[in-house]
Amino acid sequence: MATFYALGREWLVDIDGPKIRAVRAEHDGFDLSARDASQFGRLTNEPLFSAEVLWTLCRKQASEYGVTQEQFDGMLKGDAGEAAAVALLDAVIDFFPSHQRQLLKKLLAQQTEIQQAATAKAESRLLDPTTMEAMKAAALGNVDAAIDQALANLTRRRNATG
Repeated sequence: MATFYALGREWLVDIDGPKIRAVRAEHDGFDLSARDASQFGRLTNEPLFSAEVLWTLCRKQASEYGVTQEQFDGMLKGDAGEAAAVALLDAVIDFFPSHQRQLLKKLLAQQTEIQQAATAKAESRLLDPTTMEAMKAAALGNVDAAIDQALANLTRRRNATG
């Protein structure tokens, strides 16, 4: 079973038929059981949507713990939010039979590797002094253009109908 810790509690993320139906009903037909793994993209790229799905899956536990949705959403940040997101993806994978689980685990691992590579590339580019200089030049060019436009508007000749 997939779990994460937040607010001093262990949260169980378990997916079954009734919970899949609840997620579909509450989230515009979003299907946690899609066999094409399309759910992974949205769950990994939309953290607020993932939090909403987690709430749907953990609402009963939250009620037992006396935790409101606002408190639940508030705990899903930083490391706790990342752990909750991983637990959600693990729970989706755990729903499927073993032969599909292996394939989904490989798919998710590849997706994670790609995201890590993209993050490393972005960090490398941002730390490159030539990138910083190009960004400064572009920003200063935009400022100059805005000032030039404002001055042109102020000094434009006005006629009797203008």
